[in-house]
Amino acid sequence: MKEKQNFHTPFVVVFIPAYNEEEAIAEVVKRVKDELESGEHSDFYAQIVVVNDGSKDDTYNAAKATGVKVVNHPVNMGLGAATRTGMQTAFDMGADVAVKVDGDLQNNPKDMISAVRPILEDKADVVFGSRFLGRITYKMPTHRSLGNKFFSWLTGFLVGRRITDSSTGLIAFNRRYLSRFSLIMNYNETQQLIIDSWGKGMRVIEIPITTPERKTGKSFISWKYPFRVVPAMLRTYIHVKPLKSFFYIGLAVFLTGVLTGVLWFFDPDRFFGDATAAILILTGIQIVLFGFLADIIVKRR
Repeated sequence: MKEKQNFHTPFVVVFIPAYNEEEAIAEVVKRVKDELESGEHSDFYAQIVVVNDGSKDDTYNAAKATGVKVVNHPVNMGLGAATRTGMQTAFDMGADVAVKVDGDLQNNPKDMISAVRPILEDKADVVFGSRFLGRITYKMPTHRSLGNKFFSWLTGFLVGRRITDSSTGLIAFNRRYLSRFSLIMNYNETQQLIIDSWGKGMRVIEIPITTPERKTGKSFISWKYPFRVVPAMLRTYIHVKPLKSFFYIGLAVFLTGVLTGVLWFFDPDRFFGDATAAILILTGIQIVLFGFLADIIVKRR
């Protein structure tokens, strides 16, 4: 791997989260190395990091045998946790750009370079590869396709822009975002990062990528996926936009209190009393004020 030449050459860290990818990890590292050492990318230097997320097979030793840096989780923590470790490790190494590549041979190294380029050219802060803007070379199962469309819609609804692929594994980040990202939950990563980077005012873009069928390992996505992802998305949204979140909740409670009071005023025998209305109104105001306080705390970070 090319060594650092001077302090003016951008430093790119490619990190690869891996869980039970003994069959694929060496080939993934080889393909990434081959692309980085192809002679086509002389305007930056790079290092590869594998994050072994507590694999139960021999992923750790297979990764170590490639000669790259390996960060090890003693137990399996989840793709979100492995991504967090990869991003923090890249930042600690001094990376100007970090790019996440899946450990299952589904990401083309040339797409990895395409994700890095907009950041090197200062056109974006965070880049998400999109399989649906690009090409999927196999027939994705219907439930997976529909699920991705739903979560892409929900993520886009929360951030107020069109998102085509909310489950992509190829993501690049600049140092500015690495210094302030927040990945709260351990299970999923992409939806959280889309919402978090948007909430922090980053320049976020999607680029087309090509994705082949997975041949090794096992996807972490199961029937539990929606029940873990939706709470993570909502929690991340509240974390980055607390004032907006609590304002609408507080307003709803406040207006319910006002309506309760009006109904009681005109028909005190049929509806709840004035005490209930007062409690709801005061609770609504408190929720809004809590949102203001949370917003101040978030903006100070």
